[in-house]
Amino acid sequence: MVRSMRPTRRPGTGRWPLIGGVLALALAGCGAGAPAGPTLAPILHGLTVRRHAPALRTGLLYTSPDGGFYRDPTYLHVYATRLVPLRAVLPLLPASDRSASRQLAGLGPLYAVVARADNPGAATANISLATTVLESTRTSRLVPAGLRSATARTFYQPIRPIVVLSNQRLDLCSVAVPPGGQTWMVAVFPPVDVRAGVALVAPTSFGFYLPTGAGALPAAIPGNLFAGDVNTCLQQLAAG
Repeated sequence: MVRSMRPTRRPGTGRWPLIGGVLALALAGCGAGAPAGPTLAPILHGLTVRRHAPALRTGLLYTSPDGGFYRDPTYLHVYATRLVPLRAVLPLLPASDRSASRQLAGLGPLYAVVARADNPGAATANISLATTVLESTRTSRLVPAGLRSATARTFYQPIRPIVVLSNQRLDLCSVAVPPGGQTWMVAVFPPVDVRAGVALVAPTSFGFYLPTGAGALPAAIPGNLFAGDVNTCLQQLAAG
């Protein structure tokens, strides 16, 4: 059952203002994406694959290929959440941004969301996890204790993903899911205090609370995942 939640922030604003360059996995230029390869192992290690495993939660997204007349539905099934160490993400970051991400050291594990976008519609759907945020009834309670103000401004206003991965290349933070197709996506967020209750929110679309460290996959994720330059994409979307 989906628990609705009113979004409180607009997408594409205020992300990483203190960081020069890109924080979220810019391995091959803006938005194009590049294979992440075996470096994904620490993030995906231990995920259970069980045929017919149910989704933890499901959100409904709509895209329009003609500017609004036709609305194409796509289901975002969240199958698993997990806590991953910062060291699992550092190899995915360009060298210029690793020092910025080390601001998160000592704050606890990162929060990862594993989802699959299923498009039953008649047109290609452009789906993104890069503009999703983590919230709670009091989002400030998600922020780890002892956080420096500079780190809070960089990573927690709002709480957006640090790394977004997909088995399809990303273009301007989005993945093109063909009609009848499925695409796996993984979003890794900064450390949060899960005791506050963690909700995944896609502004203007859906929001639901997620259990932490739960779930199983109905099929193995393809090993050749791609990573996009999330920060640059969000800046371009905001510039619109």
